[in-house]
Amino acid sequence: MGMSMPSWYDIVGLDSRSNEVCDGLDDSMDRILGLLEEEALPVRDSDDDAGDESCKSTSSIDYSRMVLMGFSQGGALALYTGMTQRRVHKQQQQQQQSQPPEGLGLAGIVVMSGYLPRSKQFAVAPGSENTPILHCHGMQDPVVPVQATELSRERVSSSVEGVGGKGVYEVKTYPGLEHSVSMEELNDVAAFLKRVLPPISDGDESSTDNARIVVTDPAQMSVKELRDGIRQAGLEDKAKGMFDKLELVKLLSQHLKDNEQQK
Repeated sequence: MGMSMPSWYDIVGLDSRSNEVCDGLDDSMDRILGLLEEEALPVRDSDDDAGDESCKSTSSIDYSRMVLMGFSQGGALALYTGMTQRRVHKQQQQQQQSQPPEGLGLAGIVVMSGYLPRSKQFAVAPGSENTPILHCHGMQDPVVPVQATELSRERVSSSVEGVGGKGVYEVKTYPGLEHSVSMEELNDVAAFLKRVLPPISDGDESSTDNARIVVTDPAQMSVKELRDGIRQAGLEDKAKGMFDKLELVKLLSQHLKDNEQQK
């Protein structure tokens, strides 16, 4: 819209016609899908470390225990990605399997002061039609008009119903709130997250398939947990330039192993 700033994709305008042109949206969706897949697929051991127990396959987080959430353009990206995209399976690609991947089937999506981009092209991916959505918006938003909430809900709900889905698109508006967030809104988001991500009972034998168990083994940590551990261990300089999860696992595992030998 004539303004230069960091963004997930280029915004030509927020009117219905301009909203169909979202250069950069596909690249941003690929980045998000990559992050989700990184958490969904277990770490695999390499040939060089076949005997290292810390680098072998571990548990993973199921897509049904993940939530996409974003503010403004990030909310738009979360909504479009979460409902239209399909799971990326590198293993299937490597094996050249022809079976098409299913929709993400996330635990939920939170849109804060956002909207549905590319509404005319929007189509729910099979497997995501029951995904619950919370759309929060300030009633005095001068950037993204509050009317975008109803337009987004109508379009998404229509597509969901068209494939026999029962997904709930919940809208919450806040009087006096502009293009920002409020404590009331954050409380509503927290309540939504508790509802769509209920605690898993310790006695549930299938819990390891749906959520990561809290452990000290680096191979069973998420990327965020690995980076937190690396930072706490003072290994940030060594971790510079590392983007592969297995590299982070090896770095932290070696650090813990060295510390154990020094005891």
